[in-house]
Amino acid sequence: MAEPEKKTAWIYCNACSRSTRHIVVASKTYNNSGPEEDAPPAEWGEYRLWSCAGCDTCTMEDYYTAAYMPDDVYESIFHPKRMSSSRPSKHFVNLPAKLNSLYSEIIKSYNESLHLLCAAGLRSLLEGVCANKEIRGGNLEAKIEGMKPSLPESIVTNLHEFRFMGNRAVHELEAPKGFELGLALDVIEDILNFYYALDYKASLLAKVRAAQRETAQAMPAIPSVAAPAQSAQVPPPSE
Repeated sequence: MAEPEKKTAWIYCNACSRSTRHIVVASKTYNNSGPEEDAPPAEWGEYRLWSCAGCDTCTMEDYYTAAYMPDDVYESIFHPKRMSSSRPSKHFVNLPAKLNSLYSEIIKSYNESLHLLCAAGLRSLLEGVCANKEIRGGNLEAKIEGMKPSLPESIVTNLHEFRFMGNRAVHELEAPKGFELGLALDVIEDILNFYYALDYKASLLAKVRAAQRETAQAMPAIPSVAAPAQSAQVPPPSE
């Protein structure tokens, strides 16, 4: 009787420094949805032990979903951490140095799974953006409302969820999940791009286009060459 085909996947191998074919050598499903009232949020998934087909180095994957995540969305956590999975920091041209330093620390804390520090840093960064843009208010809630003249109302409304997450981290020491922090980072990077990079990119495009027009106008016109006149064909003499 033939053995069942083993599950394979392409995973980044830290030893090979590239994505290689991995073979699952062991797996176990789990369900953490406990009946107790104070139980953690329901999570279920599968632990998988992978072996690199190139170097035999093993990697453990926690492939999971949870009640707080959208339907059919799964996350993977690899142990040891994949060297290629770190979130890169982005460059915002006009971002002040202090805010840029804070943003860099937030990215580092996210990549090191320091969720509590990352959430607190995100809240501080949002406060810093409001201060830099002179958006005033007695608290962060009022400052977010003060963003309405420059941001779509739907984004401002969702920023209040951002604030709630930061408040729980700062005041209740409740760390959000990595899935939530990833979404929050997407939001704050969109805001940083809007306030500190979009105008620069638009003005740079305008300057490039203006320079191209000036260059085209300064170039001497190439004279057109008239085609030589064709002589009238004389019919051959009749015999």
